[in-house]
Amino acid sequence: MVDAEKDKQQLKDAVRSIILTQGNEFIKELLRKHKIQIGTKKADFSKNILAAIDAGSLTRQMIEDWLSEVEGWGNQHIYLFKPPTLPKADINGKLEASDFGKLIDTAISYGFPESLELSAISLTADHLFIAWHKGAGGWERTPSKDFERIEEDERFRYHAYRERFDRSVVRFAWRFTDPFCAVMIQQPVEGDAHTAIHIQVREDLKHIGLFDANPERIPLSQAFKNMTLHNDTVVQSTRMMTDGGHVDVVSTLTEGGIGDVEALLEARRGVNDRSFAGADGQFHFLQTKHGELSRNVKVQGYGVESRVRVWVQCKREDVYLVLGVIWANL
Repeated sequence: MVDAEKDKQQLKDAVRSIILTQGNEFIKELLRKHKIQIGTKKADFSKNILAAIDAGSLTRQMIEDWLSEVEGWGNQHIYLFKPPTLPKADINGKLEASDFGKLIDTAISYGFPESLELSAISLTADHLFIAWHKGAGGWERTPSKDFERIEEDERFRYHAYRERFDRSVVRFAWRFTDPFCAVMIQQPVEGDAHTAIHIQVREDLKHIGLFDANPERIPLSQAFKNMTLHNDTVVQSTRMMTDGGHVDVVSTLTEGGIGDVEALLEARRGVNDRSFAGADGQFHFLQTKHGELSRNVKVQGYGVESRVRVWVQCKREDVYLVLGVIWANL
C-alpha cells in the first residue's frame, strides 16, 4: 500500500513538472483516450489528471506510452544521417556492454538534469531510440497573482512569479526499415548551439559501438528542389544557391503557396536545377493532403545542412510522415 501511494505521488509530481508542459491538444487527447473528464483550461487538466491517478484510471504505463508518443517530437531540428552498418542482431549486445546498458527499455525518466544526459534507450524489433534530456527552470512573471498589503502604516506591493520547469529532448532515432537515421534536437540552433550536442551524441553512439567513425550526413538539397515542383506540400518559399548568389521564389499568399501563383510556378520551372548545388525551402504539410497527420505541420528545410526544422509540436508518426515525403523526393 505504501509503495502504491508513493508511485501515485511520483506520477502526480510528473504531471506538475513534465506533462503539463505539453500542448493542450495532446493533454486533451490523453484524457479523451482514457475516458477522463477533460475540462476547458490547463488548471482543469491538472485537477482531472490528478484525480484520475488517485482513482487508478490513469496509470504510469498509460502516461509513459503517451509521453513516448508526444514528448520530443516536433518543434525541433532533425538531421538525417546514413544508418549504421552494424547488424541489427548485434545491437543489444553492444548496448549491454556499454556504460548505458542499464537504460535499455527502462521507464521514461522524469528527471531534469542540469546538463544533457543520456537517459533512456528503447530497443524493439523495428527501432532503436536513444534519448538525452536536459532540464531548464526559471520564474515566469504572473501579474494575476500580484497583491498589496499594508503593514504598520506602510504599503507594500508584491509581484508574483510562478516557478516553471521544462526540459528539452535530444533523440537518436533509427527505424530499421528506413534508409536513414536521425538526430533530433529540441533546442535552438543559434550560433554553435548544436555543435556540442552533435559531439556528445556521436561520441556516445561510438562508445556504444553503433558507429566506428562519425556518422555521415545525407544532403537534402535535391529533395527540396523536387518538393517545390511536386504536389506533396504547399510550398511557401524556395531558395536555390550557387557560388556567388542565390535565387528566391516566395509566395506572399496567406493561404496557398508558389503552386497557386502561375507566374511564380513558371519562374520556378524555368530554373535549371543542375546549376544550383544547394536548396532550402519552407513547406506546409496539410491534413487535406495527408490524412494521417494529427495536425498541419510547417517545415523549413536546409539542404546543405541536412537539417529539417519542424515548427510545431506533433506526434511521432507525424514526424515520420514528413521525413518519408522528403526522402521520397531525393
